[in-house]
Amino acid sequence: MKYLVLFCFLLCSYAYAQESTVSGKVTDENDLPVPYVSVLVKGNGKGTTTDEQGNYRINFRESGKYTLVFSAIGYTTVSRKVEIIPGNNTNINVTLGESLEQLSEVVITSNRTRETLDEVPSSVSVLSSTRVRALAETSNSVAEILTEVPGITLSTNQTSNSGQTLRGRNMLVLIDGIPQSTPLRKGGRDINTIDPSTIERIEVIKGATAIYGNGADGGIVNYITKKPKSNKKLESTTVVGASGSLVEIDNTVGSNITQTFSGHIDKFKYVASAGFRQTGVFKDADGVVTSPYYGLGETSQYSLFGKLNYTITDRQSVELMYNYFSSNQDTQYITQLGEYGKTPSIGVPGEEPGEDQGNRYNHNIQLTYDYNRIFSNTDFRLNMYYQGFKTVYGYTENFYDPDLGYEGGQSSILSTKKGARFNFKTSYDFGAVTGDILYGMDALNDKTSQELVDGRPWVPQLDMNNFAPYAQLKAMYGNFVLKAGIRFENIKIDIPDYTTLTRYNAGETTPNSGGVDVEGGKLNYNATTFNVGLRYNKWSFFKPFVSFSQSFSIADLGRILRSATENTVSQVDPEAVIANNYEIGFNSRLGNVYLSGAGFISTSDLGSTYNETESGAFEILRQPEKVYGFEFSLNTQLMRNLDFGTSVSYTEGKLDSDDNGDYESYMGSERISPVKVVSYLSYKWQNKFDIRLSHIFSGDRDRFEPIDSGDYTYGKGPVENFSIVNLTTHYQLTPSTKLGVGIKNLFNTDYYPLIAQWAARDFNYIKANGTQFNVSLTVKL
Repeated sequence: MKYLVLFCFLLCSYAYAQESTVSGKVTDENDLPVPYVSVLVKGNGKGTTTDEQGNYRINFRESGKYTLVFSAIGYTTVSRKVEIIPGNNTNINVTLGESLEQLSEVVITSNRTRETLDEVPSSVSVLSSTRVRALAETSNSVAEILTEVPGITLSTNQTSNSGQTLRGRNMLVLIDGIPQSTPLRKGGRDINTIDPSTIERIEVIKGATAIYGNGADGGIVNYITKKPKSNKKLESTTVVGASGSLVEIDNTVGSNITQTFSGHIDKFKYVASAGFRQTGVFKDADGVVTSPYYGLGETSQYSLFGKLNYTITDRQSVELMYNYFSSNQDTQYITQLGEYGKTPSIGVPGEEPGEDQGNRYNHNIQLTYDYNRIFSNTDFRLNMYYQGFKTVYGYTENFYDPDLGYEGGQSSILSTKKGARFNFKTSYDFGAVTGDILYGMDALNDKTSQELVDGRPWVPQLDMNNFAPYAQLKAMYGNFVLKAGIRFENIKIDIPDYTTLTRYNAGETTPNSGGVDVEGGKLNYNATTFNVGLRYNKWSFFKPFVSFSQSFSIADLGRILRSATENTVSQVDPEAVIANNYEIGFNSRLGNVYLSGAGFISTSDLGSTYNETESGAFEILRQPEKVYGFEFSLNTQLMRNLDFGTSVSYTEGKLDSDDNGDYESYMGSERISPVKVVSYLSYKWQNKFDIRLSHIFSGDRDRFEPIDSGDYTYGKGPVENFSIVNLTTHYQLTPSTKLGVGIKNLFNTDYYPLIAQWAARDFNYIKANGTQFNVSLTVKL
């Protein structure tokens, strides 16, 4: 008898220890897979998210009855009950219907793994594909699509994104995780490096972060490209459109066309697109042609994109992505300089010398290999990528050289990046504590130089090698989510021997600078960065979080080296900028009202702010910095089909000029923008018609006095407030055809963009565009 009892005991123990699995697929009402759906086990915090094919899988060690909750942004929340029997595998497929956006269930992929907002103890903004398409109707560039994101400065209305910061600091721009920024020689062109038609969604992670390496002092902006979604063998989407000015339409009309093919054939999924966009002349609210200086008018933009996914097994897949973007200005106007604070710089007929300015090319290639459960509870992902980038700036007489016969010249920045990321994620379950550990290693080679179009070198080719192992822990206990991580940055930069560019004043024969032989050398930048955050999710009406995070960045070496002396390289301070970000915030849901807010303080012992000297040259101020502020947003459903939302962004920044702990000097407006308030009203009718009205307010900022001459130095001009209203609408003409109309600056407000005001320079003093229209027709077959 005792042996029988022992046998039963062992049998029960074995059954208890056996692992059971619940798996299935989540689809929408059109039987298409829904990726990134949050699948949570009600009551114990266990959960997962669906993959790109809508599949999910959850392991159970204990028997019993459970409730699975399926939720995703834009879909209704669905619950399914399941009884777990040891050793049994259960299949549950779910269909989700459309619904009001569930802001608390936004999924973030830029943290290197799929997570819902409830798992992230920091501020995040996500622009869905629907939102991107709507904002693109009233945008001249992808930089303007970011305008409504809390914490991001308004765009410049130029090819340059100088002054467009995130929480007062530089942001690292990515395309599918591939860095677009050129930190070795910052060129201010990284935001406008992709066509909006290629973007599936945009994720903005705010606050200092080192998750993707160098340069994310303010956070990251990740453009996530389109994914293969169609279950058909071939699906075609054609978009044609036209745009122009409603003030004086002559010569302002432009056009665009984009063709996309996607499909699913056996184990292959693909999406491919090609686009062309041509813009007309830009005019201000009075119908006057705006200055073409780094303008977005009269540009020709080309885009090629492709993504191929192959499912090797149910646990392995490989994906290849390629994206090409080019935008160049071919203008029939030249700049007639105005006077800062009095008259704007405008465009008058004429021929600009030199080559067309703009982003000549931007190539991005990435190969991704996924192996789920490569061993035990560990998933593996390998990313290998390449980026090749070239941008050309406008012609200037500042590059006059009588000895070589040059009347002027144009500079260009060339950059190539090759990198690999080895990423492991191991899930664990220790009783009531569940979570995962994310760990791996990043390797990057970045070669960047700045040279004149005619071949004269300005900044030598800087060769950077970056090696960084990292680890990130996530632990969930009850309603608590704890995250903590560490990253070890190891950067080596090789600088060759070179000669600085000889500079002359126009018309003179004696050089005023340059021609110096500089001895090269090696620079080593090493740092360890940390992050830790805690979130509490018990109450839907108030989910608070608190976090501390650090970023790692190096100063703009190119700007230093192009005006170097013989021993400049040996005297360069190899200490990197470490930004410390402290944040406290919350997310709340009160019925149909969604609230979020955060307050932050960002400090750094070494700064990277530029100061304009009396000679007009720039120097880097390595002074302690403190940036602080808050963000608040509200979204609600006023009526069944009527939504309203608003957000407020406030940032301030100061310098400790005397390094005595007293932050007495305000930072310039090229870093710190005025208060920004964005509000919208959106109406939808029977999934056939929608209309969205948005209002953008930018406040005042007047912190500085003019110098003795009465002029303001760069970044310190006074900024006056302005408001603009945009309108977008779509109508489903047939099941396969949709008409879209966008009106930018609906009331034809006459104003100057931020950069025109704070730059305090005649050639930057350019008015904003008057009322513009955009019409598009989308046919999907």
